[in-house]
Amino acid sequence: MTDVTELEQRILTALDRIEYTAGQITSAPAAPDADMVEELEIERDTNARLVESGQQNLARIERLETRVARMTSRLEFMDTENKRLQAVMGALRDTNKQLRTANAEHQGAEATINTALEAENEALQAARAADLAEMDDILGNIAPLVKEG
Repeated sequence: MTDVTELEQRILTALDRIEYTAGQITSAPAAPDADMVEELEIERDTNARLVESGQQNLARIERLETRVARMTSRLEFMDTENKRLQAVMGALRDTNKQLRTANAEHQGAEATINTALEAENEALQAARAADLAEMDDILGNIAPLVKEG
């Protein structure tokens, strides 16, 4: 029986040591892995840079979209003015043709001359409007450069 008592005592001692060690393991905070902490910091820095870069890209895209919309509007206006100029120039060519014909026939051409002068005046106004539209476009493109520079 002493052998059984001795074995029982040894088992109880071993169980006490296991219990003590288990308590030590669960109560002690786990030390963070230094490599994992370093990788986490690198990932955080990378993520922060990507977020900042994304925000900068979004702001740039918004500025570009605004600029494209403004330039599209200007182009539409310039197109309208150019069409008007072409129509007026066509009328002026027709009137000049009538003047040449009247002159060749030695007829009085007062009405034709008056029509020609009106067409020429309208052509000059259309040309001026087209020039102003082009100047506005040029100034519109220069203004953002001046602000940035």
